[in-house]
Amino acid sequence: MPVLSMFYGVVIRIYFFDNKQHHVPHIHAEYADQKAVFSIESGQILTGQFPANKTRLVQAWIEIHREELDADWQLAVNGEEVFRIEPLKLETNVNPYVLNIEPLDNYCLSLTFTNGERRIFDIKPYLQRGVFSRLQNQATFRAARVVAGSVEWPGELDLSYDTLYIESKPVDATLLASANA
Repeated sequence: MPVLSMFYGVVIRIYFFDNKQHHVPHIHAEYADQKAVFSIESGQILTGQFPANKTRLVQAWIEIHREELDADWQLAVNGEEVFRIEPLKLETNVNPYVLNIEPLDNYCLSLTFTNGERRIFDIKPYLQRGVFSRLQNQATFRAARVVAGSVEWPGELDLSYDTLYIESKPVDATLLASANA
């Protein structure tokens, strides 16, 4: 029984000549001591027990790779060699968290991120927007602190680490000088 793929502790297998019992194209999934047979067409469990969170992962993988699974099914029921299929890859493009913050002059923040980058974030475009007008007060602005990988000011004003990373600029001497001007 060839292994087609493995991801997040789940092993996906397909058996040769396995078209006698379920009468539909299917795969076998294993996780710890639990096993289930999944329909390739619908993604539904045909037999067995599987944890709900792992069932959703398998169903997502089936949805993404249905054409490849159909091709492997045809190969397997004819006793031919099947092809491995890419594992499920959940989105991992997570921006780094803020590790350290230093308020600078001119309403800029010097931020150090968990990936080691130092970047400058200019808060000025936010100063006229809603509750962020409170940051026009220099004392409030300078009270910025790191909370849960983001930046927070008194009064529960915060910006996400995504916004801070995406909208900040990498530090260079020119940028640092203009931020302190």
